[in-house]
Amino acid sequence: MAHQSDSKSIELTISWKNHLPGYVLSILLIPLFGIGLLGLYWVRKRQQRLSYRVTDTRISARDAKYQRNVDLVSIERVEVRQSWLQEKLEVGDLELHTSASSMTLFGMENPYHLKGMLEKAVAAQKKQQQTEKERERREPEYDPGSMDKIDYLTGLWQQGLMSDEDYKKERRHFE
Repeated sequence: MAHQSDSKSIELTISWKNHLPGYVLSILLIPLFGIGLLGLYWVRKRQQRLSYRVTDTRISARDAKYQRNVDLVSIERVEVRQSWLQEKLEVGDLELHTSASSMTLFGMENPYHLKGMLEKAVAAQKKQQQTEKERERREPEYDPGSMDKIDYLTGLWQQGLMSDEDYKKERRHFE
């Protein structure tokens, strides 16, 4: 299930369908001294133990104690893992692989659709990062016009019209 919040992020939780066998078993055990009620409580807690937040740049997995983040640009591939029952219920686990580790999003509804969306987001993030790197390379090191002034200073220095100390002092203004 996905919830959109005010910031550019989506909250993903484990689908109840992923725990369907536990729910069914718990309901069947209710007549047996109410053990099924405890089972329902346990299955519900297990379903809600993890949540995932997807933003423009990263995916975060959170439980009661820990949070783990994976940047989208570091994701190399996304795989769907399903048991036969998960396949019938249209849920599955998404494995996000980076060069250093992997993260699993458990019990996601429509996993192949989600995989496609994640792959598009990863590609867009990588393209944006590449564009930023190219933009950084094109930016001049000096302010516009300062190269002409440095050339002028260098010419004065080479002609002997300026001392080494004065040249170094003036050049520092442009670096």
